[in-house]
Amino acid sequence: MKDIKGVIEFVCEGGIGATAKVYVELRTEFPGIGGTIITNEGVASAFREEFYPSPKSAHRLLLRHTIVKKLEDYFFRKGVYMYAHIPRPLGSVSKGGENPSEAYIYEWAFGNEGFPWEYVDDEGNRTPIKLHDWDSFITHFYRIGIDLQMDTSDPDDGRISKNIIHPYPKPIGDGLEISSLWKRIDFGYESMKIDFEKLSRFLHDKKEDVERVLRNERYEMIVLAMEYLTKKGEMEELDIGRLDSLVGEYRRSSLRHHVSRGSGIGDPGQVYIGERTESLI
Repeated sequence: MKDIKGVIEFVCEGGIGATAKVYVELRTEFPGIGGTIITNEGVASAFREEFYPSPKSAHRLLLRHTIVKKLEDYFFRKGVYMYAHIPRPLGSVSKGGENPSEAYIYEWAFGNEGFPWEYVDDEGNRTPIKLHDWDSFITHFYRIGIDLQMDTSDPDDGRISKNIIHPYPKPIGDGLEISSLWKRIDFGYESMKIDFEKLSRFLHDKKEDVERVLRNERYEMIVLAMEYLTKKGEMEELDIGRLDSLVGEYRRSSLRHHVSRGSGIGDPGQVYIGERTESLI
């Protein structure tokens, strides 16, 4: 099993921004916190590589994304909305040395950004276009300290959307509402703010409910990820090791979601854990 290697197939360039470039890849190999994971079925993935890498920044981005995704799972399972809008985080690469590289990997969202936030009729009258689930989505996250409405409009034309991917951005029927098949992307520092004090209060006050809905291990992972992001230098090595283990298990679970069939490694849905090439320390 140790000789098994994954496959990484470049598909195309997925986009470029001020801080990073994204490549679309078909992958069966996912390096990251908790070890490299090999799947028996390819997953369409976004490989987001930073232009100005700093040590472990890819791992920090993965943790930010992971916090948001698990809290969405909480809202989703509570029935706040019925279609998930956050892609799954899948891995990260952090390399130092003379040619440093920081990149993290997440589930590719099919579609495009740039749909209009308003409709203009023949007489010039403007009517806002409603994105199904949007109000509930941003409101529930904002209440717990996460601003996901930030950076969702083009800076040069606020009437055009940004960082929201939709495969079919057309109003439903004759109305002005677009379906819920959209995904919110980009969880970097310039596109999403987290009020950690507010989020900590929510997790403290709703601890029993969040643990019941997500499991104790997922709650612990969120809390430790927040601690790493806010006071890494003060974390005990034991806690960092525990976070490493919890994130690795979560990534395996996320990848099993995608692996449904095939005659690759092991049984359908199985993943292989390779060498531990990435570390939070």
